[in-house]
Amino acid sequence: MNPLPAMATCAHRGKFHNGAAGCATILAPMPASVRFALCCHTAVALPPRAWLMRIALFWLLAVQAAWVHAAGIESLPTEPLGRWMEVMSEKGLPLTLDEARDQLRRGAFARGHEEVLKFGIGVRPVWLRLVVDNIRQQTAERRLQIETSWLDRIDLYLVHDGEMILHKTAGDGDAASQHPLPGLGYVFDLPLPPGQNEIFLRVETPDPLLLPVRLLDTVQIVALQRQYDYGYGLLYGFLLALIAYNAMLYIGLRERSYLDYALYLGSFVLLNLCYTGHAYIWLWPANTAVQQYAIPLMMVIVGCLGLRFADGFLNLRRIAPGIHRLVRWVSVLGLLLLLLIIARGQQDDAVHFAFVFVLMFSIIMVWLGIIAIRQGQVSGRYFLAAALVAMAGFTTTALAVWFGIAYSPLAYHAAGWGVVAEGILLALALAYRMRQYQSARLHAERLARTDPLTSLSNRRAFLEYAGPVWSSARRSQRPLAVMMVDIDHFKSINDTHGHVMGDRVLQAVSRTLTEVCRGGDITARWGGEEFVILLPETSAAQAAQLAERLRVKIASLRLGSQRKPISLSASFGIAERIDQHDNLERLIHEADEWLYRAKTSGRNRVAGPLELQTA
Repeated sequence: MNPLPAMATCAHRGKFHNGAAGCATILAPMPASVRFALCCHTAVALPPRAWLMRIALFWLLAVQAAWVHAAGIESLPTEPLGRWMEVMSEKGLPLTLDEARDQLRRGAFARGHEEVLKFGIGVRPVWLRLVVDNIRQQTAERRLQIETSWLDRIDLYLVHDGEMILHKTAGDGDAASQHPLPGLGYVFDLPLPPGQNEIFLRVETPDPLLLPVRLLDTVQIVALQRQYDYGYGLLYGFLLALIAYNAMLYIGLRERSYLDYALYLGSFVLLNLCYTGHAYIWLWPANTAVQQYAIPLMMVIVGCLGLRFADGFLNLRRIAPGIHRLVRWVSVLGLLLLLLIIARGQQDDAVHFAFVFVLMFSIIMVWLGIIAIRQGQVSGRYFLAAALVAMAGFTTTALAVWFGIAYSPLAYHAAGWGVVAEGILLALALAYRMRQYQSARLHAERLARTDPLTSLSNRRAFLEYAGPVWSSARRSQRPLAVMMVDIDHFKSINDTHGHVMGDRVLQAVSRTLTEVCRGGDITARWGGEEFVILLPETSAAQAAQLAERLRVKIASLRLGSQRKPISLSASFGIAERIDQHDNLERLIHEADEWLYRAKTSGRNRVAGPLELQTA
């Protein structure tokens, strides 16, 4: 084929507009000498200065195209080779290698513009071409790596001196084809003979067509494998530890949020295993039917379990019943729609639906966090921060493998590390809520042991606190006394001055008891207007002295108004532990009998074994 008429036709049709793009596309498959000749031929009618500028420009294009067209094997970087390759998308029926090479001669292949080439979801199969010069005298052993593990079919062709010398197939669409290596993706052994070698790749998949392609030697591939192993080991180790931690908390506390979070993290680990190729090798080897739908199915399951966790953790049923029902319906309908798409065998639609659902799930989680904060939930701040981090991770990974942002290893793994950061923040949120539960429980227990009016211990708490003191005094034969206190004429105070004033009287007496008694004494409201005081290391005589001080102090209290003052007094009964007291109840009963004597003897007095009575 004579290139000159074709070149002239291209010029006539405007193919050389902006010079560099058009010439690079048309001339890339041609030898450098032919390209230079053609460029000169099209420039002869131009002015001298423009002619010289075109020659310089075409020389640069020729050198650049030759550099891409036949890269030296030693000059290839370890990074993905998208900029070193030529790309063509199939338009109609699948092409054979010969038909693809014919399209190459026709200029159908174009230069790659990114290190990692990506084409979207559900696109037509693509062809890649990489030309490598082996200047050595012996065959160079190299390994071609395609990191993406979810590709349905890969055809690899190696052409040397115009003849195909190697053809390999791989992909998860055929169980008989080569399988991916966990973490690395698809790796092909390539013996490159001396001279120029052409590597053709035909790749098809309904999933995101993302092609990080590297050509590495054995040392480099081993180093890359080690890097992936350390990274995935760290990621999975952290997530599995977090799952175990939440599972143990659920077993111990029976709090649903811990189980929901453990299931959410477990589903994400399984999703990560799916798109790294680990699951295809370890969990369902050679099962192509499962592998084709595993990634979109797990993406939706992760979203559903995440929404379930958010629903329970934020207690949406109580604070926002309408949103609670909406979240439930979104989860159920999302999963049912995906299962219907899978049942109809629409793999392209399943992938599109899964990506949209995950992005929608991330937005809903942030929205729920904002609602929780507006409802006054302090833990909602942790949840919102976690949701924002996870949304950033999921969105970055989704756009990096689909459209929107350029691929990078950091963006590709952003979802995994986003979930790690989310896990740390949600662990803090769960810990904060656990502290709230513990504080609420302690408060409830304190209320159960405390008289709400006087803030003294109630009868239940008194018996609980007094039991060990009684046992210690009896075992060591140490003195112990009990004092019963009763406010005189309390019913008439309520009837004359009202129950509000009666409550104030009870509070004033309880404060007096607390102020006069020692720190080791146990004071409680026994019931109604009666109080009980347990006095460790106290004899009956000492208890009587304390009771007398209390009697005088209570009698000096001034309550009521000037027009209707209240005269307060109290009666006291004292009992000291002796060997005849088998238990604390008998000692309290004896003190109560002495109290009855004090009241029947005229009130406002102390009664006890020493027959000490003071009017």
